[in-house]
Amino acid sequence: MSSMIRQSNGTSVLHRMAWTATVWVLAGGVWGLGGAAGQETLDALPTEAGIHPLSSKEEMIRDRFQRLQDRVYRLREQLGDREPQNAARLEHVLQRSGELGLSDRLDDLVKQLRDASARTAAVDTQERWLKDADRVLAILLERDGENEERREEIDRLEAIQRQINELLEKEQAVRDAGAQTGLARRMAEQLDQAIQRVDAMLGQQKDLSVRSAKAEATKGEQEALKKEAQKLEQDLKKLQEMGKESSDDSPSMSEAREKTGQAAAQMKRSAESMSSAAQSMDQGDAAGVGDAQKDAGDALQEAKERLEEAKKSLEESLDREKLAEEQQRLAQQADALSQQMKGGAQQGQQGQQGQQGQQGQQGQQSQQGESSSSDQPVPGQQSVERAQQEMEKAAEALEESDAESAVPNQDQAIVELEQARKELEEELRQLRQEEKEETLRDLEARFRELLSKQRTINDATTRLAQVKEPNFNRPERLQCASLTADENGLAEEMLKCLHILDEDGSTVVFPRVVGQIAEDMTTVADLLTLYDVGTLTQTIEKEIVDTLEQLLEAVQQMRQENEQQASNSNQMQPSDGPTPLLPPSAELKLLKASQLRVNSRTDTIRQARENHEGDETRLRHALSVTADRQNECVEMAREMRDRRN
Repeated sequence: MSSMIRQSNGTSVLHRMAWTATVWVLAGGVWGLGGAAGQETLDALPTEAGIHPLSSKEEMIRDRFQRLQDRVYRLREQLGDREPQNAARLEHVLQRSGELGLSDRLDDLVKQLRDASARTAAVDTQERWLKDADRVLAILLERDGENEERREEIDRLEAIQRQINELLEKEQAVRDAGAQTGLARRMAEQLDQAIQRVDAMLGQQKDLSVRSAKAEATKGEQEALKKEAQKLEQDLKKLQEMGKESSDDSPSMSEAREKTGQAAAQMKRSAESMSSAAQSMDQGDAAGVGDAQKDAGDALQEAKERLEEAKKSLEESLDREKLAEEQQRLAQQADALSQQMKGGAQQGQQGQQGQQGQQGQQGQQSQQGESSSSDQPVPGQQSVERAQQEMEKAAEALEESDAESAVPNQDQAIVELEQARKELEEELRQLRQEEKEETLRDLEARFRELLSKQRTINDATTRLAQVKEPNFNRPERLQCASLTADENGLAEEMLKCLHILDEDGSTVVFPRVVGQIAEDMTTVADLLTLYDVGTLTQTIEKEIVDTLEQLLEAVQQMRQENEQQASNSNQMQPSDGPTPLLPPSAELKLLKASQLRVNSRTDTIRQARENHEGDETRLRHALSVTADRQNECVEMAREMRDRRN
C-alpha cells in the first residue's frame, strides 16, 4: 500500500498548481469586492469616467486565471500516458471550469467594473465566481486525501513496529530461558544445597541461643558458626556469578542472581552478628549476647527465604511445558501480526480502487493497471511469517525434547524479526522523508508568495512616507486602506503556515518565528489603518521581509540536503523516529536572527522617542511587544537546550 502513496513528479507539479490556484482564488477576495466591505469600497471610490482601479486588478486576476488554465491543459497532455490518474483529474478540472464559465465570467466582471452603473452588481457576481472557483479548486486539492492516507500509513506502520519490537523482546527472553536450562539446572542444585546449609546453621544458632541463656554455650562454638556463615557468603557470591560470562541472562536467571546476592548480604549480616555475640560472651554481657544471636538468627532466616525465591524462579524456567506454551503463544502472535500486515496491504489496494471510482473511466483503468503492479506484501511481512514458522518449530522442540534443542529455531526467528524491523524502519524512513519534503515544498511555495506580496506593500509604504501623513489626500488614504487589507490577508496566510508547523510539532524556533511574523503583519496593518507610514512601520515591514527571506533560505537548504540524502539512500541508517523539519543548526540560526530583530526593534523605538517621532502610546505598545519577544527568545533557547539534553 505504501508504494501506492509515493508521489510522482507529475503529482508534485499538480500540488504546486493547486497552491497557485489557491493563491489566485484568494486574491480575488483580497483585491476584489466581496461582501459588504466591497460595497463600502465601491461607494467610497470615485465614479467619474476612466479606468477604475478595481477593474485593472480584476483584469490581472483574469489573465492569471487564463494562464492557469493553459498550464492545466499542458500538464494534462504531459501526464496522459505516464500518469493517467492525474491526467483524468486535470481533464475534470478543465471540464468543470468550462461548464461553470469561470473565464468568461471574469471578462464580465471586468466590464462591470468599468461601467459605473454596473459596479454594484459586480459584488454579487464576484461572490458567485469565488464559490464556483472553490468547487474547481477542490478537484485539484483532492491530493490532501493522499497526504492523509500517507499519515495514516505511517501511524499504522509505527503501530506494527511497536508490535514487532515487543515480539522480539519476548522471543529473546524465551530463547535465553531455553538456552540457559543447563546452567539453571546446575545453579538450582547448588541453591538447594545452600538452603540445606542455612537450615543446618539455623538449627545450630537456635541451639546456641538456648544454651547461651543458661550460660552453657562457648565463644568458640559461636566463632565456628560464624566461619561457616562467612564461607557460605563467599560460596553464594560465586554462585551469583556462575555462567554470567557465557551468555545474556533470561529474566528468571536475572531474578535468581539478584535473590542469591540478597541472600549473600544476609549471610554477611549474620556472620557480623555472630561475631558480636562471641565478643559479648567474652565480656560476660548476657544481654548483648542475646540481642546479637537473635539478629543472627533473623538474618539466617532472611537468607533462606531469598534462596528459596531464587530456586523457585529457576524452577519456573526449567518448566518445559511452560516454555512451550509461551513459545506457542508467541508464534500465534506472530501469525496474527503477519495476517494484519497482509490485511493492511489489501485494504490499501481496495481504498485506492474506491477512490478511483470517483475519477472516471480513465482513472479506473489506470488503477487496475497499478493494482497488479503494487500487489506486494507490506515491508517485513514475509520475515514475520518466516519467524512465525521458526517459532512453531521451536515450540514443537520444547514439547518433545530438551529446551536447548529449540535454540537454533529461536535464533532464526529472532533474525527474521530483526530483518522485519529493519525493512519496516526503512519504509517508515522513506514515508517520513516524503511527508517532510511535502511540508517543506508547501512552505517554500507559501513563503515565496508571501515575500513577493510583502515587498510590494513595503514599496508602496515607502512611497506614501515620501508624501508624509499630514499631506495625505483621498487617494493616499484609500491606498492605506488597500494596503491594510492586503497586509491582513498576508497575516491570515502566515497563520496557515503556523498551523502546518504546529501539526508537524518537530521544531521549536520555526513555528515561533512564523507566529511572530503573523503578529508583525497584523501590527503593520493596524499602523496603516492609522495612516502611520513612519520609521516604526517601515522597520517592521523590513523585518518581515528579512525574516521571510531567512525562512525561505532555511527551507530551501533543507530541501537540498534531503535531495542529497535521497541520492545516498543506500548509505543512510534507519532512524528511531521522524527527524525534525529543520535541524538544530538551522533553528539556532533562526533564534539568533530573532534576537537581532529584538535588538533592532529596541533601537528603532529608542530613536523614535529621541526624535519625538510617532505617537507615544504606540511606541509604548511596541516596546511592550518587544519585551514579550525578548522573553520568547529566552523560552526558545531554554526549550532547545531541554530537547538536546
